[in-house]
Amino acid sequence: MAEPTKIVKGGFRATLALIISVIALFISIFSYTSSERENDLKVRIQEFQATMEKMKTESAEQIDKIRNETAKALEKMSNAIKNEGKESKVEPEKSTSQSTN
Repeated sequence: MAEPTKIVKGGFRATLALIISVIALFISIFSYTSSERENDLKVRIQEFQATMEKMKTESAEQIDKIRNETAKALEKMSNAIKNEGKESKVEPEKSTSQSTN
């Protein structure tokens, strides 16, 4: 009697399918981890944007404060100069009136 032969099912095609599935598995794992990193980056970007808005608001408040202080100082200087101008105009009149006596 003839010996029964073993029938190999799939052979090369099964091996090729296994290799392709393993490669697909690696690609899916890589994609999953990169999407997690992308979400982390999005969260960090949002945090930085919130921080930037806060800093922008604070700096605008500080600039307004400095602007107001500068305006007050300039107004005081202007009033002081105006007062000196009035006093210097009055002084020459006194000196001329004294010399005519």
